[in-house]
Amino acid sequence: MIDPFLLEFSVRSYECGADGAIAVPHLLDYLQETASEHACVLGFDHPVVDEKTGARGAWVLAQIRLDVVRLPRWRDVVRVDTFPHGVRALSADRDFTVTLADGTPCALATTRWMMMDPVARRAVRVPAFVAAFDAARAPVFGAGEPFARLRPPPVGETPPDEARAFKVMRAHIDLNGHVNNAHYAAWMLESLPQERVSGARLEKLEIAFRSETLYGETVESSTRETAPGEFFHRVTAPGGRDHVLGTTRWTRA
Repeated sequence: MIDPFLLEFSVRSYECGADGAIAVPHLLDYLQETASEHACVLGFDHPVVDEKTGARGAWVLAQIRLDVVRLPRWRDVVRVDTFPHGVRALSADRDFTVTLADGTPCALATTRWMMMDPVARRAVRVPAFVAAFDAARAPVFGAGEPFARLRPPPVGETPPDEARAFKVMRAHIDLNGHVNNAHYAAWMLESLPQERVSGARLEKLEIAFRSETLYGETVESSTRETAPGEFFHRVTAPGGRDHVLGTTRWTRA
């Protein structure tokens, strides 16, 4: 058993929007940084080397669910608490709680990670020594599968998509040589109709990562409203291949 790991952040002005709250992609950056630091402490940092086979693997995010109580604001001190659990042959889960320094709840999140060979660009098995780590805490969303099965809504059942194209720049590329997960979230949110989310508060975000995106490529981010305040998102390659599927739910403040 291992103890949870805690990291603190001070929300900077350049991480916030016009409303003074942190932009969601920057909150996802906090989660990733905390996970990375904890992995380093546990001895399975970047890259992870399987002691038995010599295979090298890099952690890549496969799924994330974020439930938001309130977004931290400029100058808030944010405490991100994380712990791994649910290790399988090809994936491992990691949960997060996000609070202010005074204990005010901000968000809960769970993530599912896979290991990718950084040269062959294919999935590899999670090493046995990683599977030996487990946290002495229950998953933040309780027992059972926390992720939804994300499937695009049938064409014609909802209003037409909002869509925007984005070019992948060097600033989007991370240590694994592909677009970092927080940029996908930024592209998703950017395609939301402004009139639908102006004055609204994000309650829930879920993303499933389907394929990696590399420098120089162009992607299209599209959004379709499936119910009042609920949206389905896709980030696709020019040929239609899905890079990301996602959902968001918003409520009026």
